Amino acid sequence: MIIEKTISEPITYEIPPDGNKTPIIDPYDGCQFNCPYCFQLSDETWNKNIYAHINIDELLKDRLDSWDKTNTIYLGSRCDPYMKLEEKYCLTRKCLLILDELQINTMITTKSDNNLIIRDIDILKSFHAEITVLMGITNINQIKKGVQNNNIITANNLYDNGITVWGFITPVLPYIMDIESIISAINPNIPIFLDKLRFTGNTL
Repeated sequence: MIIEKTISEPITYEIPPDGNKTPIIDPYDGCQFNCPYCFQLSDETWNKNIYAHINIDELLKDRLDSWDKTNTIYLGSRCDPYMKLEEKYCLTRKCLLILDELQINTMITTKSDNNLIIRDIDILKSFHAEITVLMGITNINQIKKGVQNNNIITANNLYDNGITVWGFITPVLPYIMDIESIISAINPNIPIFLDKLRFTGNTL
């Protein structure tokens, strides 16, 4: 179920393995992909509904007005900012416009295969700070050999338009993914990060 929700704080923080606090903007809470290997499944606060944070852009500008410009903000953790829902609500685009106006370094994480990020290529190309797209090269719809990989096409398109792109394949699924073919289809100037499958007994 998709639920519209007003929030009081537009920025949350995650603690990665290095112990630093990572600032996160999630225009939505929840994901439409339902990947069975998603790391969020081990989070007790993870929900089955998807919440659209309809007032996030109203809060974001005030919250970031005095932001330390040396700190990078990550767009997307408890959601994929370019899942199908973004086509209706445009909350990711609204956040990007504010981040661009305030010249805040930004990293976008997405596995979406709907090419929706290309809609925002006007913002990405003229962004007034550093911006990097972390493009998941495979999602749950693209893990089988021989399936056309729209994410590779999108990653190459973004790179060709002068946008910094990093690719990631997480998790690597041996005997299911044709890793060599996937990597060979990506522009060789795009760095690719590989990660293993992580799961606990209560997530499958």
